[in-house]
Amino acid sequence: MVLTIVFASIALVLTAGAVFLVARYLPIIVNLFLNVTVRRRPEKDEILPGEDVAFETADGVHLRGTLTPAPGNNPSAPVIVFCHEYTANRHTARKYAGFLMDAGFRIFAFDFRGHGDSVLPNGYFPRQWATEYELSDLRAALRYLRGRSDVSATRVGFFGMSRGAVTAIAVAADDPGVAGVVSDGAFCTEITLESYMRRWAPIFADVRKMLWLLPPFVFSGLRKMAIRFSEHRVGIRFVRLAPALRRLRTPILFIHGEEDSYLQMSQARTLFELAGDRKELWVVQGADHNGAIDAQPEEYIRRTTGFFRRTLSVQEARQPSVR
Repeated sequence: MVLTIVFASIALVLTAGAVFLVARYLPIIVNLFLNVTVRRRPEKDEILPGEDVAFETADGVHLRGTLTPAPGNNPSAPVIVFCHEYTANRHTARKYAGFLMDAGFRIFAFDFRGHGDSVLPNGYFPRQWATEYELSDLRAALRYLRGRSDVSATRVGFFGMSRGAVTAIAVAADDPGVAGVVSDGAFCTEITLESYMRRWAPIFADVRKMLWLLPPFVFSGLRKMAIRFSEHRVGIRFVRLAPALRRLRTPILFIHGEEDSYLQMSQARTLFELAGDRKELWVVQGADHNGAIDAQPEEYIRRTTGFFRRTLSVQEARQPSVR
């Protein structure tokens, strides 16, 4: 009888604590999730050379892109679709992937909606989190590309940066025609939000002591509630990367900066473990988020070029240079 009362009291205290936490903490998490902003370092982007094109998404949004020339006018030259990071534009492909032009590849880079020269639809506000709309943009880019007579539809790869990497993985998971994915700085929305919850939200609510007493499943449930509530508030569905990685059968190269100030190393290893058998992980010493190209440029070129040559069956070409 005494034990029953003790257990009942403990359960009551935990339940009351969970209710208090949700009431006090959930609005803060939602605001953190919807309003936190990670800006790319300001820099002047070199213009990506090639043909400027326009195409339309399934929901009627007009996007702009650039397709570089085919090496030697070869229509069967493989194409790498470049997916830029949040707040960037298609011309950042010159920095991160421009060397691939010297290695026998074409690059097709486009501006996601609300970025660069692409249209910002009414009622949509781009965030650092990938959504169903970014997936729609990339699928539209693929449809456009595969509809061209000068592009081999069977020789296409993805090269994504940060939010663009999340989008690339999610689309490739459902499109077996994508031959390979290079993911530089991909992140799982759920894992990242939970790390933000632990790091920042206690600053705005007097629940710091409670956080250490709560079991992990409470954090998990609170994070899921926050994402669902956010989706309902803004009318957008955010990408769940973990299920996409479990479905992915396309070869993938993960790149993660060892000094990444936004994403913990444990997350990179978790994402790697979730992916299928055809995967590689390169942890770059001295690199911050999306800074691997700056920290180790020659190795960056060697690894990404080699990966795409293997997955898209490209013969060795002249050594690419740093652009």
